[in-house]
Amino acid sequence: MNWLRRVRDALLSNRAVDFDALPIALIHLDDGGLMRQANRGWEQLSGYRLRECRLVDHSRFLHIEDRSSWQQGLHSLRQGGTSWIGSLRYLNRNGELRWVEARLVRHQDGFIASLADISAQVPEHQQLQARHRSLSNLLDGLPLMVYRCRNNRNWSMEYVSAGCLELTGHAAHCLVDSHSLSYNSLIHPGDRERVWRGVQEALREARPFAFDYRLLCADGSEKRVSERGRGIYSDLGDLLGLEGIVMELGVVPALLQDVAAGF
Repeated sequence: MNWLRRVRDALLSNRAVDFDALPIALIHLDDGGLMRQANRGWEQLSGYRLRECRLVDHSRFLHIEDRSSWQQGLHSLRQGGTSWIGSLRYLNRNGELRWVEARLVRHQDGFIASLADISAQVPEHQQLQARHRSLSNLLDGLPLMVYRCRNNRNWSMEYVSAGCLELTGHAAHCLVDSHSLSYNSLIHPGDRERVWRGVQEALREARPFAFDYRLLCADGSEKRVSERGRGIYSDLGDLLGLEGIVMELGVVPALLQDVAAGF
C-alpha cells in the first residue's frame, strides 16, 4: 500500500498521522483545488511555507503547460474516479523546475496528493523536449519571425516560428524545406545580393549580422524589415547554419527590440 492510501485510511479512521515524518511531500486540498494542509516535504520541494500556500489554488505552483493536466486529474476524481497519477513540472520558490510524480485520491470533500520529486530520473532528452515546447509556444506568440536556416542562396529554412504568417503572409510550413517557396524569393531583388554579401562577411569574421531590407509579402505589398542573426557552429567549428529574428521596422515594441539584440 502506498503512502497516499495509508494517509487517507488513517484520516478516515481518525488515527493520528505525523505528516512531517513521512518521507514524501503531501498536500490536502479542498474540492476546488485550494490548499488546506501540507507537510514539511512540501516545504522542502517547493520552498514555500504552508502559511503562504493555505487557500491558494495549487495549480499556481505548476508549470503553465501542466496546469490543464492537473485540472483534468481533479475532474476525473470529481466524476467518480478512484485515483489519478501524472508527471508534472513544478516551479519552486527560486524558479527552479522540478519534475514530480503526483498521485491524487479523493478524501471526503477534497483531495489528498503525494508529490515525489523524480527530476533525477527524467531523461535529459525529455527535459530538452519540454523546454523546446515551452520556447516554441513563447516564440509563436510574438509579432516577429524566428528562424533557423542553412547558409545557401535560398536561405533554406529548417525552422520558422508562427510569426512568419503575420510578417510575410505565408504560413510557416510553406517556407520550411520548401522547394516551391524560398525565403530568398521574398527578399526584394534589389536587396538580395547585399543581404547575401553581408551575411557571408559576418560569417568570415565570426560575428553577428544585422541589416534592414525590403520584404515582398504574399499580398504583393512590400515591408521594411530588420534582421539580426548569427552563425551556429559544431564543437569542431564547422558552420551548421544560421539562426536569427526578422521583424517589421517601426512595429515591434522596444522590449522585443531588446530580445532581438541578443542575436
